Amino acid sequence: MEREVTQKDLDLPQLQQMVLENTERINRNKHLIDLMRMEKNGQSEKLSDIDHRAKSFREEFEESMRRSAARMDRLERFAETSRLEQEKRNRDLDARFAETDRQLKETSLEVKRLSRQLSGTTGHIVEGLVSSSTEKLFEKAGLVLHNSGKNLKRSLPSGHVKMEVDVLLSNEEMAVPIEVKANCTKDDVRWFLHQMGLFRRLFPEYDGKEVVAAIAAINYEKGVAELAHREKLLVIRVNSDDIFSIDPFRKDELRRF
Repeated sequence: MEREVTQKDLDLPQLQQMVLENTERINRNKHLIDLMRMEKNGQSEKLSDIDHRAKSFREEFEESMRRSAARMDRLERFAETSRLEQEKRNRDLDARFAETDRQLKETSLEVKRLSRQLSGTTGHIVEGLVSSSTEKLFEKAGLVLHNSGKNLKRSLPSGHVKMEVDVLLSNEEMAVPIEVKANCTKDDVRWFLHQMGLFRRLFPEYDGKEVVAAIAAINYEKGVAELAHREKLLVIRVNSDDIFSIDPFRKDELRRF
C-alpha cells in the first residue's frame, strides 16, 4: 500500500509542478463544464427557436383557417343569396310566361272570333253581290235564269240531314244552286259536292228540272278552281272591283245532280 505523499516528501519545485498540474486540470474541467453549459444553452436556444417557429406556424395556420372559414361563409351567403335571387327570377319569369300565354290565348280567341265575324260578314256581302249580279252574268253566257233566292235552308224532320243553299237561280227548265265563299278551299268544293247529293231530296220542287251547280268566290286557293272544273262545276270569280266573271264552259259538259 502506497504511502500518502506529504509536503515533507516534496521539494518546492515538485510542489509547484503539482499545483500547476492541478490548476490546469481544474481549468480543463471548467472549460469542459463551460462547453457543456454552452451546448446545453445552444440546445435550449434551438428548442426555443423550434418552439417559436412552431408557435408562429400554428398562429399562421389558425389565421389562415379563420380567413378560409370567413371566405367560405361569404361564399355560402353569396350562393344562398344567388339561389334566392334566381328562384325569384324564375318565379317572375314563370309568372310572365303564364301571363303571356294567357294573353296569347285570349288574343287567339279574339282573332278567331273576329275572323268568324269578318268571314261571315264577307260571305254575306259576297252572297248579296252574287244574288244581284249573276242573273245577267248567266244571261250573257246563254242561260236565262230569272228566278233567284238566297240563304235557303232545308232539313228532314229528323234534323239529321240539313242543307243550305247560299244562292239559287232557276227558270222553268233549270236550277243552279251556287255555293258562295270569300276564300274557297278544296274542302269547300268536296263539302259542296256532298251537299249537292242531297239537293233533290231536300228540294223536291225542282224535280223534273236540270240541276247544275256553281261555286262563286273572291279567292280560290291553289288548285281549287281546277278541282271544281274537273268535278264539272261552274266557276264564278269575283274581283276586288265587284266585277263578276264565269269561267268558259260547255253546257253539255256540266254535271247534272
